[in-house]
Amino acid sequence: MKYLFLFLFGSLLLINCTNPADTTTAHSYFDLKGFIEKQTTELNKRRPLVNKEMTLGDQNEKTQTNDIDWQRELELFNQADLNKQAYQLSYTISQPNATTYLYVLKSGENLPVKTLKIEVDEISKQPKLIEALMEEQNRLYDSEKRLQLTCTLRPEGVWLVKTYEISGFQHLSITDRKTFSVKGTIN
Repeated sequence: MKYLFLFLFGSLLLINCTNPADTTTAHSYFDLKGFIEKQTTELNKRRPLVNKEMTLGDQNEKTQTNDIDWQRELELFNQADLNKQAYQLSYTISQPNATTYLYVLKSGENLPVKTLKIEVDEISKQPKLIEALMEEQNRLYDSEKRLQLTCTLRPEGVWLVKTYEISGFQHLSITDRKTFSVKGTIN
């Protein structure tokens, strides 16, 4: 009886610890999170050489490395995924052509992802281009992040990230606006 109580109590704790905003249902939108997770796994296996350029304000740094934590590096692309329960029915979906999907936040909605554009390959339906605009505003803070990721078909038949870029600004009401960008090109 004691073990049954512990099992039930533990199960209830686990159930109550899920974040409803992160809970996904059937995918209403492109599964960006799943795509980025697959890319992260593949990039961690391959450990490719990356030419990386980082800018913060007027400071610029260029580096070439294969020592990258891809989960952290592509985290903002995961955050742009629209398949969260809180996001359901919040976006208009249009398809300007056969290979482009455009998701735009509906008027009156207040979510960080304002737009998400995905261009897929005609044959494989794998993403060739992903672009997103994320904005947050409140009385103390505002920020904007523009994300762009391109993929290419590798000679061995695998679609893999070729370039990624994150740029934007952060502004606290008591400080100056700080611009930033990170650009990576995978060799």
